[in-house]
Amino acid sequence: MHYSTVLLLASANSLVTATPVSRRAAVTKFPSGTSWDIVLNDGNFDLAGLKAAKGDVLDIDLFDNTADGKTWIKELAKTKKVICYFSAGSREDWRPDAKDFAASDYGKELDGWKGENWLDVTSTNVRNIMKKRIEAAAAAGCSAVDPDNVDGFDGNQDGFSKDASVYADYVNYLAGVAKNNTLAIGLKNALDLIPSVINNIQFAVNEECHANTECDRYKSVTKAGLAVFNIEYGINDCSEPSGVILSSVMKPANQSLDTLGGQC
Repeated sequence: MHYSTVLLLASANSLVTATPVSRRAAVTKFPSGTSWDIVLNDGNFDLAGLKAAKGDVLDIDLFDNTADGKTWIKELAKTKKVICYFSAGSREDWRPDAKDFAASDYGKELDGWKGENWLDVTSTNVRNIMKKRIEAAAAAGCSAVDPDNVDGFDGNQDGFSKDASVYADYVNYLAGVAKNNTLAIGLKNALDLIPSVINNIQFAVNEECHANTECDRYKSVTKAGLAVFNIEYGINDCSEPSGVILSSVMKPANQSLDTLGGQC
């Protein structure tokens, strides 16, 4: 992280303390069909490039978002709804707060992602770290957060044998923190959680719903009027099942998210 987390957290805490709930700005809405783009590697783009990105919404990394030592978020937020990505279900050993996790907080490595381990989402310490991240997102000027890896229950890939209800509780906890900081929040993948969290989210983010033949499972999200931001890797499929409105972008087959563009 190229900005001061301490300062950001202090600013967020001051905002929450000083601003009465009735006077806070409304949580940003992301209605069905909202156009978007996502880029999680800042190495190839300058600020002008990101500002010129197609779509009303831009999903970028909460940590890797600087140019010339300054965060891009507040500048981008002048013309975009900025969603700030972070992993809520894993510890990434390269993040600036990686040392804050206790050894008991994390276990199995994510398949194919060296240095990234699944978290125990029931840990009070894990939840406090994520609370700080959300507060930092608010202070940085994000409109929303995109918490990844909340599907550790799927096939017991987290190694903690937590079931879907535990992850639903976790997502709803994160949603409560986001709301307290006037941030929208999305559900990333984890389709089994939709019925349990739909009243607390403002959008969904999916990877490869066409490739996995699961796009039709977003009918309730579209019915609620919420955006479904879909990413497809290496295929060009802009179709929509009946009753579902997708905001799709096509990205390279290697699943890198360091290129802009690809909207339907």
